[in-house]
Amino acid sequence: MILPKRVMYCLLVVLATVNVLFRYPLDVYHELGADTSFIHTLASGIIETGHAAWIVHPLSYFGLYALSYPSAIPFTLASTSTVTGLPIEGTMLVFGWIIAMAGGFGAFLVARTIRRDDLFAFTVAVLFSLTPFYLKDTFWVGSSRGFVVGLVPVFVLLLVNHLRTNRFRFFVLAIVLIVLLTTIHRMGVLTLFILIGYLFAIPFHKVTQKLRFAMARYERPSRYVLFFAGVIGFISTFYIQFAYPGIAGANLVDQYGQGVFHGTSFSVVLANMGLSLAGKVGPLIPFAVVGLVSSTWRRPKEVSDKFLLTVVLLFLPLLPLRDYIAEFLFLFFVILLVFGLFSIRALRPNRRKLVSSVVVGLLLISVAASWVMKDYWRERYSTDAPIPNNTYSTGVYIVDMTSGTIVANDGILGGQLAAVSGRPVLPLGGPSLHWTSPQQLLWQFVNPADLSVRSLDIWTISFNTDSIFVPVNVRNAEVDWEVVLFYTTPVVAKQNMQFYDVHYVVVDKRIPFAFQSYGYDRPGGLLVVLADSNYKIYDCARQSIWFVH
Repeated sequence: MILPKRVMYCLLVVLATVNVLFRYPLDVYHELGADTSFIHTLASGIIETGHAAWIVHPLSYFGLYALSYPSAIPFTLASTSTVTGLPIEGTMLVFGWIIAMAGGFGAFLVARTIRRDDLFAFTVAVLFSLTPFYLKDTFWVGSSRGFVVGLVPVFVLLLVNHLRTNRFRFFVLAIVLIVLLTTIHRMGVLTLFILIGYLFAIPFHKVTQKLRFAMARYERPSRYVLFFAGVIGFISTFYIQFAYPGIAGANLVDQYGQGVFHGTSFSVVLANMGLSLAGKVGPLIPFAVVGLVSSTWRRPKEVSDKFLLTVVLLFLPLLPLRDYIAEFLFLFFVILLVFGLFSIRALRPNRRKLVSSVVVGLLLISVAASWVMKDYWRERYSTDAPIPNNTYSTGVYIVDMTSGTIVANDGILGGQLAAVSGRPVLPLGGPSLHWTSPQQLLWQFVNPADLSVRSLDIWTISFNTDSIFVPVNVRNAEVDWEVVLFYTTPVVAKQNMQFYDVHYVVVDKRIPFAFQSYGYDRPGGLLVVLADSNYKIYDCARQSIWFVH
C-alpha cells in the first residue's frame, strides 16, 4: 500500500510525538540506572577538566585499552551540555528522545526499502521504536546500549542502499558508522556480523539467480526443495545451541535455565527464552517465526531479502549472549514479525477486512504491552531505578560542604552521589564494583605516566572481554574500599584513606553498620567506629554523612 505523502508525513509526526510521550518522565525526577551514573561522572570530568583523562591511547576511545571506556556518549553529553547550557541530566533526556526518533525513522526507511509498502514500513517503525527494552534503554539514560540499537537501522539502511544502487558512498558511510557504534558501546562490534551477512548476500544472490534460470523447468519442485532446506537450516542452527550448550561461548542452559520455569530440558529453556524475548520485544514475538517461514517461502527474492535472512542465520548461534544479542536483533525481530502479521492477510484474501481488524487489534495490544512494560525494569531492579530525591539532596550538600574523596557503604549510592556531586567516590563504578576503572585516571588516583599495561592472550578474548589490554601496576580500588570499611587493620585502612584523600563517609541508613559488596551485607567496622565518634555532619531520611578524622 502506497499512502499519499502528506498522510505519510503526518503519521511520522504522530510517531515522533508518541515516542516522546512514551519517554516523558511523568513520575521520574532524575536520571535512571547505575550505568547512567557512571557515564555521567565521565561527562562531568570532561566538562571540568576540558579533556577526557582516560584517553591515554588510541584504543582508549573504544574502551579497549586499560582504564578506558567507549567514549562517544560522554563526549556527546559533555559537548552538548557545554554548548546548550543544559545540565547533563537534561541533555540525557533530550538525547534519548532524539535517538528514539532516529531509530523509528531509520526502521521506517529500512522497511520501506525492503518492501515498497508504506503501511508495512510504518508498522515496523511503530513496533521497533516502542519495543519495551528499547523504550527502557532510551528513557533518560546515559547507558549506551540503546543508542547503538537506535542506530542499527541506519547502518542496515546504508548497506541495503548500496546493494540496490551500488553507490560506493553508502558502503563507506556504513564503515564509518561501524567505527562510531564501536565508540558508543562495545556491542557496536556486532555490526561486523551484519557486514559479513552483507558481503555473503551479494555472491549468494548472483548464484541463486543463475540457478533459478537454469532450473526454470523445475520451478515448483526446486522451490519446495530450497524452502525446506532453508527452514531446516534455520532450525538446525537454532537447535544446535540446545544440543551442545556453550558451543558459541555462552551456555544457553545457564542463561535460560532459570526464570519462570526451572530446569535444563529443551522445553524449559525454550520457554524461558521465549518469555524473555517477549518481555523485551513484545508479545507478538511468535509472529517472527511465522515471518521467517514466510520470508523463506516468498518468491522471487531480492538481494535485500537474502541479506536479511543471512544476518538472522548468522546471529542465531549467538542468542546465548542474551541481552546484547536480543537488543541488537530488535530491528530484525520486528521486521520478521511484521512479515508474519502481513502474511496472514494473504492467506485469506476473501476475509481481508476481518484479518486486517485482527492485525490492528494485535498491534494495539503490543503497544499497550509496551506502555505497561516500560516501567517494569526500573521498578523491579535497583540498578535501573532513578536517583532518589533524598540522594540527590545529599549529593548537592557534598558539592559545597565536603572535600576530598567520599566513601559510600553501598555501590549504587556511591555511583549516584558521584554523578550528582562530580566528586571522587569509592567504590568505583557503582554497584558493579570495578577493580579498576577510567575513574581512577579521571580522579587522579593513577598517574597516566606511570601506567603500564599488558595485552591479553588472543585465545582468551571473547564477547565478554571488556578490554584487550589490562593494567599491571594499578591498585585494586575495590579491595582498598573493602579494607577501609572492614577496618579490621586500622593502620592499613588509614593508609588507604590517606592515599585516596578520604575525609567523609556517606552511610545508607538501611544498613548503618554494614556495607554491600557483591550482593551481601558485610560488617563495616569503620561504620561502628564512626557511630561512636559523634562526628555526624549531615542527616536525612536515607543517608547520613560522617567526618573521618
